[in-house]
Amino acid sequence: MEIMTVKEVADFLRLKEATVCRLASEGKLPGVKVGKSWRFDRAALERLVSGAQSDMIGAMDGGIRNLDR
Repeated sequence: MEIMTVKEVADFLRLKEATVCRLASEGKLPGVKVGKSWRFDRAALERLVSGAQSDMIGAMDGGIRNLDR
């Protein structure tokens, strides 16, 4: 298990650190608050990103199919 800091996640997802903290506090990013700091499991973030890419590809594919009708 590789644990990441807010800064590392921000770099990984190309987001601002404040956005990472906000998304984590809203439950939209899988993370754990340790004291005042957030920590994230890299594998969980990679699954989240991978799933989002699959959803996007599926939506695009469905849009293309709908245009063919």
